[in-house]
Amino acid sequence: MKYWIVIFIVILIGCASKGPVIDNVYEQKMPDKLLARIELAERYLWDGAARDALKQLLIVRDDALGYARYHFDLAMCYLALDQKQQAIQEFQKALKQNPIYGEAWNNLGVIYLNQRKFELAKKCFEKALSILTYSTPELPALNMARLYLKQGNYDQAQKYVRLSIQKNWRYADAYLFLARLLTQEEKLEQANKVLQQGVEAVPEDPRLILEYAKSLLKLGYSQKAKHWFKELVQNYAKTKEAKVARDYLEFLP
Repeated sequence: MKYWIVIFIVILIGCASKGPVIDNVYEQKMPDKLLARIELAERYLWDGAARDALKQLLIVRDDALGYARYHFDLAMCYLALDQKQQAIQEFQKALKQNPIYGEAWNNLGVIYLNQRKFELAKKCFEKALSILTYSTPELPALNMARLYLKQGNYDQAQKYVRLSIQKNWRYADAYLFLARLLTQEEKLEQANKVLQQGVEAVPEDPRLILEYAKSLLKLGYSQKAKHWFKELVQNYAKTKEAKVARDYLEFLP
């Protein structure tokens, strides 16, 4: 599964999937020329060029109406261009063509979540989680946790973020979310344990290493924290996390 690496999308919708890929068994067949145009649009989307992607998709609109993948890609273009209502309409069209399109259910739910339409969002995430062929169920699980946190329901938020980790034990965002949740509840030891598990599961993610080191420092384990700050500086020197680690190291004995 591909994830859309576009900064504003991360800010806007959090755990949303970029990929227009549907499990092959459910993929609608389309003519080669149409498929080539759609794949070109998807490459533009991947590069963050939503306007160029939209231009490519509109060229084949008359031939592509009715294909779930086409409507999903259109929705992602409109979302990137901050046209949320049009994005909602296109996600709904994709789901009309393919009711078990997990990515579309999840992304539609995230739009509703950001609009604070919690019941609509919840139904979308529940639907995504119910699809056994959906390849990244950790996304709607974490989104459900975020929904419950917005509603102030910490128990349900924790339940669903743990489900997210259960669905994908290498999903760094879920470890970070759970650690923050536990920290807000002043369960620092538990948060530290979660971050340790995260570092063990995804040792290449500098965000987890930084948060784990900071957690150790809060608990008074300054030498252990120092070790992990050094790890960041040595192995992830060009990251923003390494910059933060250097600042910590300046003040640690």
